[in-house]
Amino acid sequence: MRKLKITELNRMSVEEFHHAEKLPLIVVLDQVRSLHNVGSVFRTSDAFRLDSIYLCGITATPPQPEIHKTALGAEDAVAWKYFERTQDAVAFLKAEGYEVLAVEQAEGSTMLQHLQLQSDKKYAIVLGNEVKGVQQEVIDMCDGCVEIPQFGTKHSLNVSVTAGILIWEFARLLKMR
Repeated sequence: MRKLKITELNRMSVEEFHHAEKLPLIVVLDQVRSLHNVGSVFRTSDAFRLDSIYLCGITATPPQPEIHKTALGAEDAVAWKYFERTQDAVAFLKAEGYEVLAVEQAEGSTMLQHLQLQSDKKYAIVLGNEVKGVQQEVIDMCDGCVEIPQFGTKHSLNVSVTAGILIWEFARLLKMR
C-alpha cells in the first residue's frame, strides 16, 4: 500500500463545497466554551459535507485563531449561523421541518446503535456544554435524545469526539446505503 499524496485526493474547493449537495444534518452547539472543540466540529462537518452549524450562546464564532487552528479553513466552507439562545435555534429548526435530537444521557434516550433515520427527513443534533451538557430547557424542546453507549469509568466524551461519532453515524444511515 502507498499513502496518497494530497494532490491525488481530488478534494473540492470551498466554492465547489458551497454548491455541492449536503448531508441533511445541522449541528447545534449549545454553550460550547472551547474554541478548539468548535473548530474540530467545523472540520468534521466539512469532511461529511454537512448542511451547516448553529453556534449558540457563549459558543464562539469565526473568525478566531483558536477555531482556525483545528478547523484548518473548514470554517470558510461550512455555513454557520449564530443564535444568542439555543432555544431560538431549536424553534427555528423545528419551524423549518427538522427533527431535532439532543445528544444527552436522559430518560428514554435512544442508544446510538438503535437510531433509525428516514432518508426523506432533515435532522439536527444538539451538542452541549463541556461540563453541563445540553440545557434541560433545550432538551424539553427536542424531538428526542440520542445517547452514545459508554462502558468505562467516565460518563462523558469530549464534544468534538461526540460530534465525530454522531456525524459518522448520521452519514452512514442517511447517505451510505
